[in-house]
Amino acid sequence: MRGSNRSPLRVLVLSRNYPNNIMQVLGLWVRNVVRESAKFCELKVVSPVPYSPPLPGLAENYARFRRIERRRWDGRIESIYPRMLVGPGRTTFPYEWRLYLRAVGSTVRALRREFPFDVIHAHFTYPDGVAAASLGQRWGVPVVITEHNSWLPWMNEFPGVRVRSIAAVKQSACLIAVSESVRNTVAHVVGSGNHNLSVISDGVDPAEFTLPDPSHRRDPHQLLFVGAIRPIKGLDVLLRALRVLADRGRKERLLVVGEAFYGAYHQEEVRLKRLVQDLGIADRVQFVGKQLPPQLALTMGRSAVLVLPSRIEAFGLVLVEALACGTPVVATRSGGPEEIVNGRVGVLVPPEDPEALASGIEQVLDRRDSFDPRELRAHALEKFGIESVGERLKRVYQDAVCHRRVDANTATDRILVGS
Repeated sequence: MRGSNRSPLRVLVLSRNYPNNIMQVLGLWVRNVVRESAKFCELKVVSPVPYSPPLPGLAENYARFRRIERRRWDGRIESIYPRMLVGPGRTTFPYEWRLYLRAVGSTVRALRREFPFDVIHAHFTYPDGVAAASLGQRWGVPVVITEHNSWLPWMNEFPGVRVRSIAAVKQSACLIAVSESVRNTVAHVVGSGNHNLSVISDGVDPAEFTLPDPSHRRDPHQLLFVGAIRPIKGLDVLLRALRVLADRGRKERLLVVGEAFYGAYHQEEVRLKRLVQDLGIADRVQFVGKQLPPQLALTMGRSAVLVLPSRIEAFGLVLVEALACGTPVVATRSGGPEEIVNGRVGVLVPPEDPEALASGIEQVLDRRDSFDPRELRAHALEKFGIESVGERLKRVYQDAVCHRRVDANTATDRILVGS
């Protein structure tokens, strides 16, 4: 029987957010889960990427998508990157589930012949989960969805997306929210009577994020921001907080680690660099672009504190990664961080408040000797280690397949009774 020790489950993963040769840090949190899942099941990843027509003079930000590989192997895990037609900004957003299905259709049909998957696992409900629900109906396999975003307030802006997302959740065997905060927003939209909602956080790999070598000293004045360059991450609030710290006579500097994946992100990066100049803190801020986990772990280990100033944050994996490196954190009460940060590992402050953020950073810096790096790491791994995440996900897959078999058998019984 598939799912026994002799025959591992086969899982098809659908995720637009997944690393490739051009966007190497996109969806690393999904890759972590996939790699851990490969210990107990067989997986294929289908990750549609934007289609870029071969037109002369196309801006590099779009032309680079043509250089994304079609397939790659990561150990035993194959990932496939079909091209997906999308418009600029959110012009095609209400229809992206259809564009998604069109992009992955032939790929999934071919995979089905050589890789008869038992479960489809989609990351993000829209458009991935909506497309997965359609594919699950077509082939009679259960669908699991992991939601990495808060559903509010944006879901109310797109009635069609809302309707299809609710239907996908209700059809799924399980919707996994990465935090209680995300689960609550989904339950608010879908209805509290829906019982297939659970919480499994993103996980940190303890082999990638480790304590620094004792011979390496931390920079007592280095603040660190890690994240995509997007308005929702609140980096502008942190820059204003740095100005407050400077006005208070502090010497702190800020290192910004993050990549502007898309055109809108690049525009935000340009705006933030202008803000740095306007605030007169150019000598205190450095944008260094993306860093892959090995380099990022070293950077975290050298920093005095990691700051996550988000306006809305579904979870906050960078907080967990920093703690695994023994680095205390400051974050906003923006959703997920409240489930990670307590007074033993850092400070929480209100969002959108540079003064409060500056004071929170001062609190951590002024008592940095009270933070034991080993205790910070233990807190991160005990609650959010990737192994425990994998074990919980394994049970979700098994339950999904088991319930599908029970439902199928019940349906057969009904047909026989009624015949």
